[in-house]
Amino acid sequence: MSEAPPATCVAGIVLFHGVEEIDFAAPYGVFCALRRLQIESRDAALPETHVLTVARTPGILHGANGLRLLADFDWTMCPPLDVLIIPGSGEIGEPTVPEMEDAGLWDWVHDRALQSRYVASVGTGAFVLAKAGILEGKRATTLAPYRSRLGRFGAVPVEEPLVEDGKIVTAASGAWGIALGIRLVARLSGESASRRVARALETDPVSGALPST
Repeated sequence: MSEAPPATCVAGIVLFHGVEEIDFAAPYGVFCALRRLQIESRDAALPETHVLTVARTPGILHGANGLRLLADFDWTMCPPLDVLIIPGSGEIGEPTVPEMEDAGLWDWVHDRALQSRYVASVGTGAFVLAKAGILEGKRATTLAPYRSRLGRFGAVPVEEPLVEDGKIVTAASGAWGIALGIRLVARLSGESASRRVARALETDPVSGALPST
């Protein structure tokens, strides 16, 4: 007997100075679409969905391209998560912004990953998971120019845009963030829910790409 989808779904996305905007916005939009679909349809088969952002400390953050951001929670106040999503940095190569080099980040991500049903990264966010010890022996992907570097942290680099290994899902870039979000919805709430979200976004349920005209 398959496991019944959860009655609620809480998706949390980590923000930090220099975060690549598309990396968090794409999966954020997917879970917002799931939330809107559940509210509008009142379908009991869909989970009551909450999408939130979390940062190390309160205050304004600036994305890689200048977007001003304000997270919903800091680390100490963040509620339990069903899904933990780590976007990438706008820095060239591995994330190098100050928060990324703070030992507290690795510990927080490691602990939250253990507690979450699914853990995901977009772009160079994979290096956060890797440095937190989450990708040891796991297949994973990131931006093509930096993919091989994941092996330094015990991960198994894969030349695919979207990789799933157990509870961990990694997307190579922000362009694949929608597909990653849809894949997570499928794992949490079933293929029917993920197809409905894809239709709502007018995107392909597998690739996350816009349909051809």
